[in-house]
Amino acid sequence: MEFLLENPFILIAIIAFISSFFKKKKEEKPVKQAPRSARQENRTQAERTAADPVMAEVLEEEKRKMEEKSRRIAEEYRQSKQHAEQSMKALQNQQRAAERKASAISKTAADISAGYPAEASGAGKFEPRKQALVDGIIWSEILGPPRSKNPHRSLNRKR
Repeated sequence: MEFLLENPFILIAIIAFISSFFKKKKEEKPVKQAPRSARQENRTQAERTAADPVMAEVLEEEKRKMEEKSRRIAEEYRQSKQHAEQSMKALQNQQRAAERKASAISKTAADISAGYPAEASGAGKFEPRKQALVDGIIWSEILGPPRSKNPHRSLNRKR
């Protein structure tokens, strides 16, 4: 006996054995209460078997509804995809037509500019002559509104 108490490894093993023995007893007590829960389970199973046809019918109906909903969603997706593809093709056709027009216009512009010689650097400036300005003023008086529409009063009448 002294040998058992002096050796620490054997002492730890004895303590572990005793503690596991008491844990097993604690676990056995709930087992005695298990038949009560088994009775309750039997009752719930009886209720389930009575409600099973109703539940199965409800579940089947919900399953059909979900399948129908998924089919509708898939059909809407297919339609929107087709619509998007058609609009994409139409836009691509418009883009090609615009590119053709642009290339045709650039070709004609290149042909026109190639036909004319380059202008001198000062050709865009307007330099009026004195006689041309005088002629312009005379013609504006001739072609302008009549004197009767724009009368000028003399200074004597204003007084």
